[in-house]
Amino acid sequence: MTAPSDTFDDPRVGNQRTRAAWALGGLELFVALAAIGGGSALIADRWAMPREWLANTPFGTWAGPGVALIAAIAMPHLVAAAAVVVPSVPARPGIFGGLLAGGSLIAWIVLQVALLRVFFFLQPVMLVVGVVEIALALWWRRDIENSAARPPRGQP
Repeated sequence: MTAPSDTFDDPRVGNQRTRAAWALGGLELFVALAAIGGGSALIADRWAMPREWLANTPFGTWAGPGVALIAAIAMPHLVAAAAVVVPSVPARPGIFGGLLAGGSLIAWIVLQVALLRVFFFLQPVMLVVGVVEIALALWWRRDIENSAARPPRGQP
């Protein structure tokens, strides 16, 4: 049996992509695209959101939060998704990226609610998405550890 610390160094499983990995990559890509769309809309003021909501923030217009959304959510999610879909990237960065992506999304929503003090139905939805990203990353890790513990095919 392979020790947990050696699991990701095992060439049989080190680059393994499981269903959880592909689901994670797809979810990360979805969040990245949504954040780019949302950030762009904020920058262009397409939603004409009230500036009064920014009173507890360092921003005077919605352009700042739009840039922050793209920088803090979209870009890290794109990088995390790339770590899943590029076959030459080991699983470890993909799993770590999934944990960070989910954590950053949760932190973003908590910070948004705390600073804006405005509730919108997408906030709990995106909070759940962040939790799901973390769960998928952990599931992927568990799948890799379980497959490393199994003997290779054809061996007892």
